[in-house]
Amino acid sequence: MSRLNPRRGLPGALGTAVLGSLCLGGALAYTFAVGGSLMAQPDASPAQTPVDTVSEANAIPEAPVGLLRISVIDQGRAYVQNLACTGDPDADPAACGHMAQVQADLAEDGDDTSPFAEVPEGAVCTEELYGPQEAVITGTWQGAEIDTEVTRVGSCEEARWQRLRPVTDPLV
Repeated sequence: MSRLNPRRGLPGALGTAVLGSLCLGGALAYTFAVGGSLMAQPDASPAQTPVDTVSEANAIPEAPVGLLRISVIDQGRAYVQNLACTGDPDADPAACGHMAQVQADLAEDGDDTSPFAEVPEGAVCTEELYGPQEAVITGTWQGAEIDTEVTRVGSCEEARWQRLRPVTDPLV
């Protein structure tokens, strides 16, 4: 006959009890920490809720004024288009509003330069070719004379191209 070991199941039962206690303790701690935030809060009356009618993030940028002539060469094909922005957002082409947003984004980033500004001397840029397109933009924008060329050679020029995409893409 074999001898029975009365302590044989005790270590397993003790480990299960400890693990179960830890899980229960964690669940209770979670309930107290997070449960309060999940409870329904009393509704605030509309008169007590402050309303932010205009925020800087949602502010509509000032409508630009300018007259541009854009010549684009794209894979051997060329097109010329004119963009006239009168400062009337309801009557101006969509590209005028897009360029106003570009200018507002630059200002928000602390950059007070024109969207048409050349790449600064000494800028660190890659020499990668992003596309064969080239554009020449001339005219006036917000009272400043514009005479610039934009290519897609190098990361800095590509960044300019993307910034000026509202006027280099075909206007509709």
